[in-house]
Amino acid sequence: MSAHTTVAQLLEEARQAIHQAVAADNGTDRQRSAAHHAQSLANTILLNPATTTAQRDRAGYYLEEALGIQTLTTH
Repeated sequence: MSAHTTVAQLLEEARQAIHQAVAADNGTDRQRSAAHHAQSLANTILLNPATTTAQRDRAGYYLEEALGIQTLTTH
């Protein structure tokens, strides 16, 4: 996290990445990439000691969503 990026900004970026992953076709590289990005952002938020409880809860939700999306296949 850069010195100028806030937790709120990271949460918004994670939300957008989740939306991109949901919009992509299941099992595609685009979907996995967006979900992985959301996962990375959520982990960054969860490890930040300045994160509030509400932000931590939201990041946990995004992390669960990202992990679930990454398990989707094209079957």
